Amino acid sequence: MIEFINISKSFKYKNSQIKALDHISLKIDKREIVAIMGPSGSGKTTLLNIAGGILKQSSGEYLFNNVPVEGNESEMAKFRSDHVGFILQHFALIKHRNILYNIALPLKYKNIEKKEIREKVVAVADSLGISSKLEMYPHMLSSGECQRVAIARAVVSKPNVILADEPTCSLDDDNKYEVLDILKKLNKNGITIIIATHNDAVARMCDRTINIRNGSNVK
Repeated sequence: MIEFINISKSFKYKNSQIKALDHISLKIDKREIVAIMGPSGSGKTTLLNIAGGILKQSSGEYLFNNVPVEGNESEMAKFRSDHVGFILQHFALIKHRNILYNIALPLKYKNIEKKEIREKVVAVADSLGISSKLEMYPHMLSSGECQRVAIARAVVSKPNVILADEPTCSLDDDNKYEVLDILKKLNKNGITIIIATHNDAVARMCDRTINIRNGSNVK
């Protein structure tokens, strides 16, 4: 499903180039749940952003279902909308919008009527136990509830892949294991899940772990 072939990514900083990924190669099959592990600064988030079509690699090739991922911003936005759900660090909810709006956000970029959007949001919120929170605002929810909202937003458009960047870093142990259980259930329902983490407990619940350090594969 996802294949990186000698992917490198560099960023300009002042008069120098900082290499975030250095000729990294990996393959993730459909319906896998995979942990990307490495210390802070190892390139985990950059890897997820390329996989999700947010960033373009500096060199190398990215294949999704054996098709190169490339194009202008409009084409990349369509790729993201059609295939990818994101769970970001620290929830990344819009504070001045209610929970219904936050979950519905990925659907607003599709040609879907408001009534259908609400039906989809209510359905996914109900499946995650937060249907009673839809008219509330993020500051009114616990951290565990906020993460459920972030997961609902990621899955409401029925993506092929969920990319989760440190999804348990803001949670206590009880909520951490609840979130991991939700991700496992989503994976059993057919969604490929890639989790960037430095947490061994998160990695243990995955099918396998890909370790990176300084932007490169660690064997």
